[in-house]
Amino acid sequence: MTSVFSTTSAPTNIAHARPSSRPGAPRRGLALLARLAAVGIAEGARLPAPAVRVRGGLPPGAIRRVRRYIETHLDEKVSIEALAGVAGLSIFHFARAFKQSQRVTPHEYVIQCRIRRAMELLARTDLALSRVAVEAGFSDQSHCARRFRERVGICPRDYRWLARRGWAR
Repeated sequence: MTSVFSTTSAPTNIAHARPSSRPGAPRRGLALLARLAAVGIAEGARLPAPAVRVRGGLPPGAIRRVRRYIETHLDEKVSIEALAGVAGLSIFHFARAFKQSQRVTPHEYVIQCRIRRAMELLARTDLALSRVAVEAGFSDQSHCARRFRERVGICPRDYRWLARRGWAR
C-alpha cells in the first residue's frame, strides 16, 4: 500500500491518527485532509456536490444562452464581451455573476469545453492532432496539448490511444 503522507513519522492509517498538542498540528491536519481528498479524487472517488443553493449569479435563461453560444462558437475566439452581450450584462457584472453561478471564470469554462470537444474528437475520429486542436478552438497544437495535459493528466496522443482501447472515460 502506498502511503499518501509526505513524512515517514505520520501515521499510515487514518484510524490511528491522534490529535497533537504541538503548534503546527492544525496546519498538518489540514494538509493531511487535503492529501486524502486529492488521493480520493485521483482514484475516481466522487465527492457529493454541495447542497447549498447559489444566491445571485446569472439567471437560468442567461446561463443557457451563454452555454449555447459557447458550444456553437467554440472553434472561434470567444470573447468575454460577446458572452456579456449574450447575457445582456456589462462585462464586469457578467464575469462576477458567471463565476458565482458556475464556480469557474468564463475563460476557464471555455477551456473546459474545448478540452471536452478535443476528447470527443480524439476518441471518435482519425483527425491529426493539429486538426483536433483547431477544431476544438485552440490556437495551435501546442496550446491544446498544454491545456489538455494540465486538466486531463496525459497528452492528447496518449488519451487517443487509451480511448481507442476503451480505457479512457
